[in-house]
Amino acid sequence: MKTNNLSKVLLAGLITTTAFLLGCKEDASKEIVQEKSEFPRNETLYVGGFDWAPPTTFNPLDGDPNFPIDGNIRLMYESLFAYNQLSGDLEPMLAVSYTKTDSLIAVKLDPKAKWSDGSPLTVEDVAYTFYLDSIFPTPRHAIWQYISKIETAGQEIFFYFKAENKNPLVVLSALSETSILPKKIFEPLVKSSKAGKNFNYANILNFKNDSLPLVSGPYNLKQIYPDKIVLKRNDSYWGNYKYNNTSPAPKYIIHSLYNGNNHFNSAMIKGNLDISSIFLPRIWEKERDQIRSWSKKEPYHEPGSIPTLFISHTMPPFNDVAFRRALAHSINFEKIKSRAVSDYTPKMEPGFILPFGQESKFFNKEDAEKYGYSYNTEKAKKILSDAGYSWDKEGNLLNKSGAKIRPLTIECPQGWTDWEDAIKVVIESFKEIGVIANEKFIDYGAWEKDLRFGTFDLTMKTQTADLSAATPWARFDQIMNSKNIKPVGEETFTNQGRFSNKEADSLLAAIPTLSNENDLKNAYRALNRIFMTEIPVLTLMYRPTQYYQFSTIHWTNFPTEENPYAPPQNLIVAASVKALWSIKPNK
Repeated sequence: MKTNNLSKVLLAGLITTTAFLLGCKEDASKEIVQEKSEFPRNETLYVGGFDWAPPTTFNPLDGDPNFPIDGNIRLMYESLFAYNQLSGDLEPMLAVSYTKTDSLIAVKLDPKAKWSDGSPLTVEDVAYTFYLDSIFPTPRHAIWQYISKIETAGQEIFFYFKAENKNPLVVLSALSETSILPKKIFEPLVKSSKAGKNFNYANILNFKNDSLPLVSGPYNLKQIYPDKIVLKRNDSYWGNYKYNNTSPAPKYIIHSLYNGNNHFNSAMIKGNLDISSIFLPRIWEKERDQIRSWSKKEPYHEPGSIPTLFISHTMPPFNDVAFRRALAHSINFEKIKSRAVSDYTPKMEPGFILPFGQESKFFNKEDAEKYGYSYNTEKAKKILSDAGYSWDKEGNLLNKSGAKIRPLTIECPQGWTDWEDAIKVVIESFKEIGVIANEKFIDYGAWEKDLRFGTFDLTMKTQTADLSAATPWARFDQIMNSKNIKPVGEETFTNQGRFSNKEADSLLAAIPTLSNENDLKNAYRALNRIFMTEIPVLTLMYRPTQYYQFSTIHWTNFPTEENPYAPPQNLIVAASVKALWSIKPNK
């Protein structure tokens, strides 16, 4: 199953591939059962959880291509930089460096960069890639809200900010999230799709790109099956010079497509998967199966996002801030932590800033205590009572006119059982203050449609599935910026709850232009205060950008908290790709 990542919302919608499904059966066989395969096990890395359906397209201009084209996976198509969530740095990938001025970002391309046919990867390829995003409704189309023009000279590419909409944060994120494409492949396709002044986007999407694509990365497509996607190492990969001219350890990377989360997790236990982004409960018990995660201690996974319940702000009773604040105080966060996500989340703090890692410098504990919320049923009831609500003899909440509050619905995709369990806890919590809510677990496509068109009461969503140079700004922007707000019933990929606050809009416009650290802290402090008092969404937990767990049955030397030579973003994503040169097969 796929979820929206930063680009999807920041840049009009890039779907990323993070799975939230709950675990394997406890009686799964512990015997290592090797799948029959033509691929030598000591040369093959099996991964899972980044795709869920038989492959249909590998076209990077499609809104939802198959592994490994989607998300921030950097095995075939590379970006200019890769974001490292541990350090907060943009690490060079196709580029070697960048400089930022008041009017532009200048990127210097690595002169050694090549395509898989040995031809140079040029600044024209980079400029053309971004041009494609300007003419097609790709997931990165909205970047052109912030870029006035792109110019090239020698080995440099210059990204000029729009003076009236300056946002270096978004542009920096785009540099680490945009797959650079070969102009000589896509330009003829684009020209053949032109019809007058417009382009036939459907014709672009007919190009499946499934026959040995021209790529810049260390792997390429080898074989495609209904139940797996096979990649083969490019031994002449241009970037090997960064690793003493050695190649990645796995000759093959295979993404297995299993029918359901239990099959994924069973394969992991049996040694048929080496890396998985599937939610695997009680990871501390899996050491007996030679499986572990980033850390050996709670919360086991490195947290990096905040799953929330989106609120339909235009519909009563959600258009009353007192009702929203009461809901925020009613939620039993500790029960969500233990029941829904196996303690894979630190203690929740109020607000929308991660109180650890790179964002902790913007978190203000004093404000959280003064303006925030915590699990407190009695306080929730007092907020409601002070606002004019009451209860009938059965304990059901009545609105200010004395009418019973209608039953609410809470949505999430069916089968995402950690989310389902979180919603069940929320329903129990709401009941304690007299609010009746019902679960609505539906097909992924129906959930996503309800989200985009705003046809929901409460719906579960994770903003900014990947950390980037733009977080935490991007997280706030996705749920509080009313600049592009649309009426319910009209499609939107941002602020689907239709929240509006002019002061928040002003802060969101200002923050990307600030460079002084104190100014930034003050601006984020003000923005987080608005979040805590106005409750744009209901926060539920922290979670990792991806669940990262690995088996040491066939491969060793994975990045860990004790050996953090690469970040916990799985070995095929962003800056963690470099770990492919360091893992080792068990002989």
